[in-house]
This record gives sequence, C-alpha cells and structure tokens, in this order.
Amino acid sequence: MQTEFSKVEIDGHIMTVTLNRPDFRNALHAEANHELGRVFDDFESDPALRIAIVTGEGDKAFCAGADLRTPMAQGQTPVPETGFAGLVWRFNRRKPIIAAVNGQAMGGGFETALASDIIIAADSATFGLTEPRVGLAALGGGIQRIVQELGPKRAHALLLTAKKISAQEAAAMGLVAEVVPAAELMAAARRWAWDILECSPASIAATKAVIENYINEGLEASNRGMFAIPEVRSLLSGPDAREGPRAFAEKRKPNWADPA
Repeated sequence: MQTEFSKVEIDGHIMTVTLNRPDFRNALHAEANHELGRVFDDFESDPALRIAIVTGEGDKAFCAGADLRTPMAQGQTPVPETGFAGLVWRFNRRKPIIAAVNGQAMGGGFETALASDIIIAADSATFGLTEPRVGLAALGGGIQRIVQELGPKRAHALLLTAKKISAQEAAAMGLVAEVVPAAELMAAARRWAWDILECSPASIAATKAVIENYINEGLEASNRGMFAIPEVRSLLSGPDAREGPRAFAEKRKPNWADPA
C-alpha cells in the first residue's frame, strides 16, 4: 500500500515499518495513526508476513507521542479502532511485533513499544509516559501495561512523576530485552526476528494466544481453558506438531507449514 507518514519494507516474512515524521520527532497525528492502522491490518491479514519490526526515522526519536500541534481534519477521529499507531488497542494479535527503539519513546511512543512483544533499544534511547506534564494521561494502554509489567508500586513511581528513564534502566526493569549501540539496532532487531522465524508459525500463534488468555483470565482459568483456544487446537491438530518431533529425531531443520 502507498504510505505517506511511514515507510514499509518487506524482506521475506519480515515487515519493517519506519515511522517517518522526523521533523516532528516521529510524533503521530490523526492521519498517521489511521495510516498505520491500515498498515497493520494488512500485516495481520497477509499469511506471507510473520513478523513486524517497528522503528523511527532518524537517530533522535522512535516516537515522541501524539502530535499536539497538527489539527485534525473535520470529522476525523484521533486514532483508528486499533488505537495509537494502529497498535495499542490491537488486542489478540497472532503475529509478533518487535519495537526497535532508536531514540526518544515518549507518551504514545512508549505505549507503542509496550504494545509490541519485544523491545530492543539503542543505548541512547529514552522512555517515558510523560502525558501528565502536559495535562494529559497515558490513556493509550500505557497505564495498564506498565502496571502489568512492573507491578503497582514501581508503576506508580513512573506514572505519577512522568519520569523519563534510560534504555539501561528500562532493561533493568525487564521492559527491554536487549540494549545495543545505536548503529547495531536494526541488525539486532532482525536477529531476534530471525530467531522467531526458526520456530513454527503455529507454535508462535498458539503461544501468543495463551499469553493473552493468561493475562485476561488468570493462572488457573488459563491452564484449564487453554486447550479450547482455537490457536492451540490448530497447533495440536496441525502438521507442525508432527513435523517438529520428526525433524528433531532425524537431526534436520524442520519444514514448517505456511500459516493459514
């Protein structure tokens, strides 16, 4: 699809989306949010695409959050149903998304990274849910996800101060999977993507579905109910559950089935 506020590149099974408003520190206005909603709709519906990497143009900012200066067109909503960047309210995703955070990730930018499955950060990256400093609040899922990730006390410490943290601090909290020199960021993100691509697509979809079910239902209910989840049933009845053990026994690389 044609895009104006983002760059989309396809390399095999990997889609890389670059937020492309560097003059605005990649802050997103309504049109950009809706465009990204369509980009990730296409990603979810295309069986050839298995992983997405999201990053920002330039070396200053991943995404500075919402663009508070650009007015919306009349009758336009600030975000699509899937939320800021087309991601933060996109629940029940079946495919992994890696955030490659190349600079500032503030407000909605941090929420976008939190909505991803894995965060890889440049050593110069910074994070913050800074909305209270401009009279707003992190209402794009940031409050809920920070509490979920850190627990109430550490979440309060970040949320009530609108504090900014470094990539190293975010990694120490468990929010960031790896911190690398800025020049190595995209190579590191692709390395994580390739590791995921080594796994069965059906297994990845089932794993993500069980994680989501656990978050929503809790430990006992998730354990008792997970075999009824469509992705789990599809995994157990599909070819990958047979191919994996067979390839292991034959000491060869498995040939995973294409996603449905």
